[in-house]
Amino acid sequence: MRNKIKTLVKVSSLIASSAMTTVYAQDSSPMSCYWQVESQNELGIWERQLCSNPQDASLPDVFVASRGILLNQNHCGVSWFDGYRTELKGTVEVEGDKSACYGHSVSFRPEPETRIVDGIQEQLLNCRWDKQANNFHELMCDEVDGGTIGYPVATKIQAENSAQCLMSLNSFTLDLFQGGKAVIDKEPASNACDLAPVYFRPFPAKRLIEGVEASLLQCTWQDMSDSMRVKVCSNVGASNKQVAVAFMVNGQQQSTLDSANRGLKTGQIIEDKTLNPAYPPLYFKPNLN
Repeated sequence: MRNKIKTLVKVSSLIASSAMTTVYAQDSSPMSCYWQVESQNELGIWERQLCSNPQDASLPDVFVASRGILLNQNHCGVSWFDGYRTELKGTVEVEGDKSACYGHSVSFRPEPETRIVDGIQEQLLNCRWDKQANNFHELMCDEVDGGTIGYPVATKIQAENSAQCLMSLNSFTLDLFQGGKAVIDKEPASNACDLAPVYFRPFPAKRLIEGVEASLLQCTWQDMSDSMRVKVCSNVGASNKQVAVAFMVNGQQQSTLDSANRGLKTGQIIEDKTLNPAYPPLYFKPNLN
């Protein structure tokens, strides 16, 4: 009986391992890599590891590691550039002892373009590190519709091919995206060289406000003249009912939400700053009969 139990445990373990491997194989794929000599002298050899670009083989190879071999001391040190890579929209993974210089395998796991979080579909944003002067870099992300945000999501100081970084997250930029906000799963460490994937999370279409189901309003800015614009929300409590909630003159914005609500008889327009303090969404909360 004991032997049967042991056999059953072994079979179950093999099945579980096989399932885990299948999931891993579906998510990740091996990268084709090689070591390239950068410099060499009587003291040692300095190399870097390059891998074929997993997104497009016609693009330049991807830098994933550097190592130095001191010949007279029989010593080797290696630095890895694994983890999430913004330019690849995915994660470089290393298997093996990362403190050793040999015996590793490198794979790539792409980040999903969309994901469901708490019932809301989030979309991976197009982001890139723009290099500035003095090894300074800015992480710029585009709006979902392709528009640009004028402020970096993060900044870092990093010399070329260096694993030493100084990272800073500009969390206020996450609130500057229209129709929702940008989200990251984990804030970066101060010495991180890249940020976690940045997703756009749209405002929920329905939301409970004070126990009442409220509906997200679609609002747009309309040009009235060269110097004046009006923000108008459509379908406010009824089909085709439009309500002006703000105006802007010479770049100065003024809310008209209070006066708009005084003119509504079937409900109220609620500005929800808990979802986004910079560009809060507007919801229509109907009156309870």
